[in-house]
Amino acid sequence: MTEAANQSSGNIVLDRRFAWAQAAAHEGAHAAAADILEQIIAEAPRWPAAWHALGEAREKAGDQPGAVTAFRHLADADPSGLHGAQLHLARLGADQPPARAPDAYVRGLFDTYANRFEAHLTGDLAYRGPQLLTDALRVATTGKRQIFHFPRVIDLGCGTGLMARSMSPHYDDAQGVDLSPRMIEEARRTGLYAGLHVGELTTFLQDCPTVSAELVTAADVLIYLGALDTTFVETARVLISGGLFAFCVQHDEDQDWRLGQGMRYFHSRTYLTHLAEAAGFQVLSIDAASYRKDAGQDVPGLVVVLMRA
Repeated sequence: MTEAANQSSGNIVLDRRFAWAQAAAHEGAHAAAADILEQIIAEAPRWPAAWHALGEAREKAGDQPGAVTAFRHLADADPSGLHGAQLHLARLGADQPPARAPDAYVRGLFDTYANRFEAHLTGDLAYRGPQLLTDALRVATTGKRQIFHFPRVIDLGCGTGLMARSMSPHYDDAQGVDLSPRMIEEARRTGLYAGLHVGELTTFLQDCPTVSAELVTAADVLIYLGALDTTFVETARVLISGGLFAFCVQHDEDQDWRLGQGMRYFHSRTYLTHLAEAAGFQVLSIDAASYRKDAGQDVPGLVVVLMRA
């Protein structure tokens, strides 16, 4: 059961039983956890956290139809999408994947995660997206005989500021945007941003003036979006001619984009190249590289640098 699911019912007795169910699931007793959760739901049928936990418990107990039923109830009880019902249903093959993860889901995930984000990402997951992007940008600017320096940078999905730390010697003004207020709080502590904004990245770009940045970065954030066409178009509009868009994604060539079992999206090289050309970008580099691990395994990825024509 995920931390995002841990919300109070408003009833101390049900909350205590919910904790028992969590403990059972933690011990691997998923069928027992499901039984406790079914009893809780009989008394609190609109409690999203219980439906979420029941879906996970049933799935791990091998009851996929029961899990699908629970996640459908979750979708009804949680219209904001905080618990990711649409993503769970798509992951289980019960529905088509949404074009993007719900904002409430991403915000809740990273608000919960913020205080241990860096240690987990750079330690357990061996995350190196910012360094790979910085290296790719250095190569790209050298190849174009440009100075490796950017007056104005927009850091999409800035998180705690890891990308800014990697690039800080090479820019004058950085604006960061992230859906999670708690991640923004962590980024503010770095002192590396001229401005920080809580919001969805494409909406933020739409509010930015035309030709107002020399560089846009997106380190490990586009994995929460499937369809990227609007993001590419708006990034191109914001960049000056010759401006760069540097990002990394999880890579799978089977489809333009797909939702993985980890509820993060994968994108194909073909899809990214098509979007780049349609939005007015030149592809400077698109290199295969794993920039993080998942369950101890390297996740296939692409590190991409595009230039605005």
